[in-house]
Amino acid sequence: MKKEKTISKQWDRIAGALYGVAVGDALGGPLEFMSPEGIHDRHGFVVDMIGGGWLSLRPGEITDDTQMTLCVAEGIAESPDDPVRAVGRRFIQWADSGPKDIGSACASSIHNAIEAGGKAPSPAEWQAAAERTQRMALQPVEGNGALMRTVYPGLFYQSHHRAEIVAMKIARMTHAGPRSTEACILYSRMVNLLTASESDAQDTRSIREFLLEHCQAVAEYGRAVMQLPDPAAGGYVVDSMRIAVGCLAASESFEEAVSAAANMGGDADTNAAITGGLAGAWYGFSAIPARWINALAPDVRVQIGHLVDAALKARED
Repeated sequence: MKKEKTISKQWDRIAGALYGVAVGDALGGPLEFMSPEGIHDRHGFVVDMIGGGWLSLRPGEITDDTQMTLCVAEGIAESPDDPVRAVGRRFIQWADSGPKDIGSACASSIHNAIEAGGKAPSPAEWQAAAERTQRMALQPVEGNGALMRTVYPGLFYQSHHRAEIVAMKIARMTHAGPRSTEACILYSRMVNLLTASESDAQDTRSIREFLLEHCQAVAEYGRAVMQLPDPAAGGYVVDSMRIAVGCLAASESFEEAVSAAANMGGDADTNAAITGGLAGAWYGFSAIPARWINALAPDVRVQIGHLVDAALKARED
């Protein structure tokens, strides 16, 4: 009986994290590139799936944040020991499908990888592709396009050390910047620890205490635990991580955390997706509003459900 309760609790957290990315993405998508004032004037404070925005989204429609997250998850489930090639194959298939949106660094690195290795680039070719993107940019590539898809390593692997290594490798398929890598490692570590079967984080500490413990080594993130960050218009990975940490630290529910991130505007879908993954790992699937889950397309819900089960099985083995 004790084991069944533990598994149920772990399922709730794993499902919460993966569904959290999707609902955060869908909630924030219509608000992308808007200012907080513009959102307020047009919609009030958004807590429902409204659709629209610059991508003309349907209510509950996901964007590249969730789509790439699912590519990562399926690649890990297929080839957990060395997932880069499997993930990369799905990145290429997804890019070829004509998605509504794709980040510039991801698009550039995928193009570079195809040039080097065709439809099945090797891990070395993916790393070289991201490094080429960085050279072409003449500066470190520090967007949030890797962080937005980082939740699944923290859910699938038992060891947070293994999760961090895999998260780093997958991040550096498209984003070679050190701050991006640092954020992805930290995010996967926190997600892994929050969803561990024997985690007592919720029983012994507040979410602020947990976040501060893990974020205090990075000054920007540690400050975000204590004071909600200002809205960020761009897609800088540090800003997105600060928003996720700050919104979760200041929240008393999953809905409060994710709604706060989405209503900041700017890169609203990505910031809310990143917040949703972390908040879902803390509050659990049972805390996500049913109206948000039900707004997702049925095929997306089925796909997420299979991947949650795969992660739970991997944790049990």
